[in-house]
Amino acid sequence: MDNYFKTFQINDHIYQIKDGMGVLTTLVIGKNKALLIDTGYGLFNLKKYIYTITQLPLIVVASHGHMDHTGGNYLFNQVYIDEKDIALCKIHNSLLWRKREITNAINLHLIDSTFDKDTFLKQREGNLIPLKPNQTFDLGNITAHIIPMEGHTLGSVGIYLKEDKILVVTDATCPFIWLFLKESTTVSTYIQMLERTLNLDFKGILLGHGNGKLLPRSRVYEFLEVAKNLNVKEAVKVSFHDFEENNSYCYTKGTMYNQDDAGIIFDPNKL
Repeated sequence: MDNYFKTFQINDHIYQIKDGMGVLTTLVIGKNKALLIDTGYGLFNLKKYIYTITQLPLIVVASHGHMDHTGGNYLFNQVYIDEKDIALCKIHNSLLWRKREITNAINLHLIDSTFDKDTFLKQREGNLIPLKPNQTFDLGNITAHIIPMEGHTLGSVGIYLKEDKILVVTDATCPFIWLFLKESTTVSTYIQMLERTLNLDFKGILLGHGNGKLLPRSRVYEFLEVAKNLNVKEAVKVSFHDFEENNSYCYTKGTMYNQDDAGIIFDPNKL
């Protein structure tokens, strides 16, 4: 487990923890409580790892229902999630999806014959608690506001840390946003969400993948601009492991998948 998790310190009370499969969870430590945003794949014990950083009472929020962000839900007493993503979360924590993650972990040489596959495969979505509209969490000296950020999924949310002026967006917006999934909204809905979100007074964002670092607010304007100027004729057909059946195209004015550029991966039937 020591080599499976890697910690990036954002400031004196915010950390991002990257697991071996490449997903980031965000830990916000307040005066009285700590907030964990997402639980990763759940292959190894994230809860035990977090206790090496803080032992404060923990509030856990899922940014959306996908397996790579909710696979470790079972490790925690309860996990808050937008009710629109509860069904999705259950699907992504099914036996089928857990078998897929075991296969992927083996191919990446993250687990071997000593890994307890049976215990992992028995786990499901955990104890899900629906988020209330405009819900906030008081960590003592930090207030975390839940912000609807539909697009990637219907129930995707961001977490606005008011005192830090940081918006934790995870997968809701990013350099190459996935909008081609069955559970994704139209591109126009995503654009409207970004325009609404930019009314918030934030200075930087934290993503759900990549190297844990704070990106400037200006990046969100870049994500919005590429979405608003999407040119279907210039898009390239792309495919992803475990998502081969989807109708996915990538549009970017820069280099495809260069995280310093901006692009959008979309379904032409959902503009």
